[in-house]
Amino acid sequence: MNLRYILSFLSIMKIPGLYPIMKDWQAFIRMHFIFSAYESGLLNALSTPRSRDMLIKELDVKRPEVLDALLEVGLASKELELNNGLFSIKGKRSKAIMGNNGDMLAAMIQGNITYYSDSYRNVANRIHGGDLGDDLGKIGDLVARFSKIAEPIIKNFISSIVRGKNPMRVLDVGCGSGILLKTAYDSNGNATGIGIDIDEKVVRQARANISSWGLSNRFEIRHGDIRHISGELMGTFDVITLYNLLYYFDRDERLSLLNSLQDLLSPTGVLAVAMSFHSKGKDINSANLNMVNSSLKGLAPLPELDDIESVLKQSGFGKIKVHRFIPGSTFYGIVAFQN
Repeated sequence: MNLRYILSFLSIMKIPGLYPIMKDWQAFIRMHFIFSAYESGLLNALSTPRSRDMLIKELDVKRPEVLDALLEVGLASKELELNNGLFSIKGKRSKAIMGNNGDMLAAMIQGNITYYSDSYRNVANRIHGGDLGDDLGKIGDLVARFSKIAEPIIKNFISSIVRGKNPMRVLDVGCGSGILLKTAYDSNGNATGIGIDIDEKVVRQARANISSWGLSNRFEIRHGDIRHISGELMGTFDVITLYNLLYYFDRDERLSLLNSLQDLLSPTGVLAVAMSFHSKGKDINSANLNMVNSSLKGLAPLPELDDIESVLKQSGFGKIKVHRFIPGSTFYGIVAFQN
């Protein structure tokens, strides 16, 4: 290589900030490749090595030049490899997505490329009064899949609340996959109750899950908005759970919601809240979530922990206990007691 070209390249790399931005750009490209390879079925097709012709046939490719371009990015990013004319998965990230916990990892990438990215891409228009995003009704299933990442923490949180107590009637508001109801039963065989979710697709999946777990005689899954159907729920509950839900309501709505939920609790019942809170610049994950919340219709910015404690006290909860789940994170659990 000509020395002049090397010197020119070195002078370019001395531009302040260029090298770290180039590294970030490469990570950006890799994430987009994984998103495209997952959505197009390429990663699934490469569960066993495939030739280009095999991929064209199996994926019903009509524009092979686009597939060729995607394969090239996969090779360049080291997510794919080519041996003896056969493509296969090489990268740790792509392999993980096709592994046992792959669905929630795939949902994480899908969320970042779609609605998270949209929040940043449109910020210049929105801070000057442009319309907020209107995709909330379309992303419920994706959010439910993504939220499974925190399930081990939430399971321990719920288990510690319900274990050894009788009776144990549970109301899970925004029940998602239904896993928290199953966790309640696994931790306390006396548990029965109701799960509610506003997303019809999520409700169908939760019902299927509850049935497959053999718990249809213990838990009922209902479709609806808790603000409108709380009066239809008969009897009282010993535990009411709210997981990543309160930021769907502004402050006044939160007070009304918590008042109605408090009325549904038994005299010794508790309200269990788990969610991310405003990080004040100290937690990049919560800050990123807050960006989305501030950019979508139907969501409110993340509240501060003190705000939620104050609203709970206004709703009549006499004792509030806060659990910090992860050091340095503003993802907390709150248990609010009637007395």
